[in-house]
Amino acid sequence: GSASSDRFILARLNTISFFFTLLQLAAAAWLATVLFWISGEGATGSFSPHLWNCNGAVFSVGLVGATIMIGCFCTVRIIKEVDLVGAIRYLWFILWISPVEIFFNITLFDYHRVTQVWVVHWWSSDQLSWFRNKFCPQGTADSLCVVPIDGGVNYDSEDAYCEARYGTTDCTAIRDEAQHDTIFWLLIFYTSLAAWGCIFMFLLLLVVNTLERIISKPIVQKSRETNVPGWLTFPTVFTALVGAIYTFSPSSFLRGLEEQKWVGILYMISSGLFLVALLMGWFLSAFSIRSNVDKRNKSTAVIIFIGVLAVNALALATLFVASIIWSTRVDLNQGQRGEIACFVDDSDCTNCDALLSKNKCPEWNVNDVTSIVRAQLKQSATLAAIFLLYAVNVMSYGINLRRHLSMYQIDYV
Repeated sequence: GSASSDRFILARLNTISFFFTLLQLAAAAWLATVLFWISGEGATGSFSPHLWNCNGAVFSVGLVGATIMIGCFCTVRIIKEVDLVGAIRYLWFILWISPVEIFFNITLFDYHRVTQVWVVHWWSSDQLSWFRNKFCPQGTADSLCVVPIDGGVNYDSEDAYCEARYGTTDCTAIRDEAQHDTIFWLLIFYTSLAAWGCIFMFLLLLVVNTLERIISKPIVQKSRETNVPGWLTFPTVFTALVGAIYTFSPSSFLRGLEEQKWVGILYMISSGLFLVALLMGWFLSAFSIRSNVDKRNKSTAVIIFIGVLAVNALALATLFVASIIWSTRVDLNQGQRGEIACFVDDSDCTNCDALLSKNKCPEWNVNDVTSIVRAQLKQSATLAAIFLLYAVNVMSYGINLRRHLSMYQIDYV
């Protein structure tokens, strides 16, 4: 029948999901090997896990893929034994982990070209030694191919550095060509992995739809009704975490900007609204109707539940639009450029002890720092869109619940 057909489809989707996650894990393992193992011991110490770098997204995608891979193994028994309880747990597992997968995959689309910033400013580090050996002319990976930006501290220019050290002025051309090739192939790697992840997201959507058919819509709806607090725990916790990072973390460069500093505050407000909705959801799931007074109380609670989520949806939509608009209006002065550059690249920046911020780290220009700030605003817009979908989805459940209560009251009378 249709049930056995759905189980067959789920088994095939589960197998395909396993291979998708295996490739994600392999991609993360390859990057870790290239950056840390092949490059030597010094590469690990020079790794900087900032919020703007695509490498962190690759490792996160690999970690999430490994987690889903374990879920795929566990689902084999669930499919064979037609375990409805296990199927419901697997459904909730997919619903919880999918937003994380979506966020990191979208982060891998390097729209603001922060990969170029990373490669240019970390080119001489141990992390990139494999790429230097791969793309620099033979024998130049640790000499002509690593000329410092502007010639470094003791030289007036890159040509002066190269002439003094190696008796030639070819260093800049050699380095720039090798960096161009490295950036090109890294962008192909990141974009391919992101596109692979987007296809995987579509696959997980099919898994969710198939699971709902196997479990049956009424049971799924009942599960959502009894697990509203669990449903809202994810956005409540993560909006608070994101808000705290954007507001207090030194890795967030938005907190020092006039307009963009409101991003973290808006996420904290959204977390508070999600918490109120969570508490109301807990009340609705635990409260039973025994009289007309109970019905009125529960109906009032549902209205508050819907209202809070509507306000939150509006706040998140505003945050989404604002993050996009603000990303086009990043206007850093020289002082902000110097402060951010010295934090990001404190090991290679020069003059970071200068009294005037505008004199700090001349190796970084305004465009480099602006790309990083824009990347963080892009991440903010992505997160706002994900949490907005959560708010709208749960709000639609509240509207259906209110309609059900209204019909129940009519039947009762």
